[in-house]
Amino acid sequence: MDSNRIFSLAVLAALLLSLTACLGSTPPSHFYLLEPVDQAERSRSVSEATRNLIIALAPIRIPKYVNRPQIVTAIGKNAYKLNELNRWAEALDDNIARVLAQDLTVLVPAEVVTLNGSSRSKQAAFRVHVNILEFHVDPRGQAGLTAQWNVSRGEQQVVVRQVAYHVPASTTDYRVMVEALNQCLNRLSRDIASALRIAAAKS
Repeated sequence: MDSNRIFSLAVLAALLLSLTACLGSTPPSHFYLLEPVDQAERSRSVSEATRNLIIALAPIRIPKYVNRPQIVTAIGKNAYKLNELNRWAEALDDNIARVLAQDLTVLVPAEVVTLNGSSRSKQAAFRVHVNILEFHVDPRGQAGLTAQWNVSRGEQQVVVRQVAYHVPASTTDYRVMVEALNQCLNRLSRDIASALRIAAAKS
C-alpha cells in the first residue's frame, strides 16, 4: 500500500472519529406536556344546576409564534428564542384544548364536548370560546398567560372576560417554566369553571 493511500485512509479515519465524537456529544431533547388539575379538585357536591350539564368548547386559538414544537421564551423587547432541545410533546393548541376540557369536566363538573356541530354540541347549555393572546416566559423568568374568553347561551354572551396570569418560573430550567405555564392555564380553567357554575345557577 503506497504512502498516499495510507495518508488518505488515516485522514478519513480521523474525520469519522471526529464526526462520531460530535454526534455522541449532542445533548438529548426533552419533551413536555401541560397537565390537567388533579381529580381531587372535583367539586365536593354536584348541584342541580350543573347536573347533566353539557358544555361545548370551541377550538382554542393561540398565537402562531408559540404554536410550534420548540418551546418559545422571550429574551428581550421584541426578541424571542426557540429552544430546539426543549419541545412540546404534542401541538400546543391541542394540548391546551385537552387540558381545558379535562379541567372543566372536573371543576364544574360537566360533560365537555367539542363545538363541532354534532348532536352533542347542539345540546350544550353553554358554549365557551377562548382566545389566548400570550403564553410564554418573559426575560425575568415570569410565566405569563393573557387570554380573552366568553361564555354564551344561545346567541347571548353571558360572560366576557380578558385576564392575565403571572407565575414565577425560571430563565434556564424548562421543567420549571412548563410547570409555571401549567399553573397559569389551570388558573384560567378555574375562573371559567366558576363563571359556568354561576351562569348555570342563574339559568
